[in-house]
Amino acid sequence: MPRATKEPAEKFGIALVAWVVGCAALAYEAKSFRSVVATRALALALAVLGTAALFLSKALREVRAEAQAASARRNEIALELMATRNRFMHTAESVRVGRAIKVRKSDVFVVTYPKCGTTWMTQICQMLRSRGSMDFGEITEVCPWDILAHDCGQNLDDDQLASPRVFKSHESHADIAKGGKYIYVARDPLDAFFSFYKFLPAYTGLQPNDIDERAFSDAIFAGASHSGQIWNHLLGWWDHRHDPNVLFIFFEDLAENLREQVVRVATFMGLDPNDEPLIKLVLERASFDFMSSEQQAHHFDDHFVRSKILPKMGLAPNTPLLVSKVRRDGGTVGSRRKLPEDVALKLKAKWATIVQPRTGCADYAALRESLRLGQ
Repeated sequence: MPRATKEPAEKFGIALVAWVVGCAALAYEAKSFRSVVATRALALALAVLGTAALFLSKALREVRAEAQAASARRNEIALELMATRNRFMHTAESVRVGRAIKVRKSDVFVVTYPKCGTTWMTQICQMLRSRGSMDFGEITEVCPWDILAHDCGQNLDDDQLASPRVFKSHESHADIAKGGKYIYVARDPLDAFFSFYKFLPAYTGLQPNDIDERAFSDAIFAGASHSGQIWNHLLGWWDHRHDPNVLFIFFEDLAENLREQVVRVATFMGLDPNDEPLIKLVLERASFDFMSSEQQAHHFDDHFVRSKILPKMGLAPNTPLLVSKVRRDGGTVGSRRKLPEDVALKLKAKWATIVQPRTGCADYAALRESLRLGQ
């Protein structure tokens, strides 16, 4: 046993022995011994018990401090590994190519901050334009990820199997290729953070609980995500919410009334929103039950992209993804309730200092209401 762990354990043993001795002394006192002997025994027992309590308190403090130090070191190592692997997700050349697409006016970009409904909205668009066809491998094969496509051997200027062309993106408004149509899906930052926390460490090959929420929040604030910070990402697209080529949708609206949002998306894509058989088919195939089913989940597990990028991360191409992209806790409205209070307060403080001054909205609910009112 390491010395740092052994010493508190030994002290705990000493304290336990002292406690037993104290109890024995009290037992002697209870057996009608002569008054003086009994008094001395009691005094000795109390002294021993006091000493034992001090030893026990100190031992527990040392054990707690040791556990905290080990946890901090584990977080530090895991964060460094996650950040290193994440940097190898795409090359600078692939990013350059992705931002220089020869965009067509009919092209549709599904844009989100990570874990804000990208796969869900991409499936909606794919089902609308293909009339519900599931004849594809993984969805990124038919709806390329703009800044990763080059690394995956895809030509972004090619025609796609269905029209209009659809691309996945996490780019800011400033960086994305211009000239097409853009569906931006916003999500409550606290829910997005929780989903991102469950996803990114696992995506980079770490084990559950290698990183705690507090350490992860510090890493995200320090720029661990390629997409920057969610508040700035949101604001960049919010400023263009009324542009005719931008459709601004809230993740929560998808969850509350999927039909209404599917109709909006169909109209925006230039498709027939009154095609009821198509709308019904899209609603079925963009549902959680369908997308997460054993028969369909492989269409949304990122195996196409991961097979290309995992070797660059130092991982085997077939390394299993320990968390699904389509999962109930990932797509839950209100999952922020699982966050530690101090992390939630930190996220809310970011909103107050970054988003509120630009939008006049005190929180995310107010932002949703603002757009509903056409502001």
